[in-house]
Amino acid sequence: MIVGCLLVAQETPLILPLPQFDNPFYDSYSRNYLSASAAGRGYTGVAELGNIDSALLNPASNLPDSTSLMVEMDIKPPIEAQGYPMYADYTSPVPFGLLGLTGNLGKGFSGGIMYNVIKSISLNDYSFYINMGEDFVQRFPSYNLNQVTANLCYHQNNLHVGLNLHNQIHYTDDPIFMRSYDRVRDYQYSYRIQPGIIYSLGAAKLGLTLMPPTKFNWDLKYTTYDALAPLWLSTGVSLSNPQYTGLLDAEWEQTSAIDSHFKDRFTVKVGGERHYGTITYRLGYHYTSNVYDGYIRLASNEAQPDTSIFWNFVPDSLYVKNNSQHSITVGLSYYHRSGSINIGAMQTVVADVPKTQISLSLSFYLSTFTRKKQLYLYD
Repeated sequence: MIVGCLLVAQETPLILPLPQFDNPFYDSYSRNYLSASAAGRGYTGVAELGNIDSALLNPASNLPDSTSLMVEMDIKPPIEAQGYPMYADYTSPVPFGLLGLTGNLGKGFSGGIMYNVIKSISLNDYSFYINMGEDFVQRFPSYNLNQVTANLCYHQNNLHVGLNLHNQIHYTDDPIFMRSYDRVRDYQYSYRIQPGIIYSLGAAKLGLTLMPPTKFNWDLKYTTYDALAPLWLSTGVSLSNPQYTGLLDAEWEQTSAIDSHFKDRFTVKVGGERHYGTITYRLGYHYTSNVYDGYIRLASNEAQPDTSIFWNFVPDSLYVKNNSQHSITVGLSYYHRSGSINIGAMQTVVADVPKTQISLSLSFYLSTFTRKKQLYLYD
């Protein structure tokens, strides 16, 4: 009898603590690993100095040599979305990733501002028949986490400290609500603070950064969520010489604070670079642990539910697979007099939920557009 009760309890679907695609187990596809250069080396860089894109890994790492502009595209091919009434895909249709501006502020200070898309996922599509097959319901749920980040750094000899102020806009369109034909579109603002530090010890650098937990309420018309962005901590080390750089990072995210059914997320990243003149080659490995696997219950219209019996035949739960992932990464950068071209690719090699991401970024010194033409006189 006790064993039977336990089996029933294990099959009870989880009531989602956040809007569906904002839950951390969807990060296996929804998360965008921004920074093409970091993506190529296993998404390491907590202890490495770089451009404005590297500030997302550690705000202290933004050390520009001149005022520059950066733009990045991130492409994620679709993957099959299982468990829905009909065949569907998870997609990320808009490839835009990041737009940033950075420069030196004088007296050891540097800073920048950037717009970036941290998460993007769309379900194409959620469909089912009702009314004995006479009617058809079709939805295209999507979720995007947009972020405007202000960065400020101070650099003195071997010490680099920085701070990011992340202004986040959660956007959801056409989310799944059972027993409702309504189409919902909503925005929600939240913020996060991210301090960071990097210290150089000769050929080695040590880095540390964190984001404290942030709470916010999200009234999504039919359900109100007491949302939480949990504590996140990342540390790393890098070793370098004129030809090679090796990096090792580790992350911990207290996702169990969102819901007791979730496990904390651990991430281990290893990367290397080979510097050869104006070209840098990269290779890396990236592992992230499972947060939750099991059944989840889809959100429902609890305020004014449609009582039609046809809803009784529409599945209201689905199974979430183990979302741990082992990935390999490759990339390269080409540095020229006007900036750089960076390419990175990440591919899962062991994962129940596969993922591919290809990143391309371009950086330009603003002096390129203001450089005066020189007049040469010949005899």
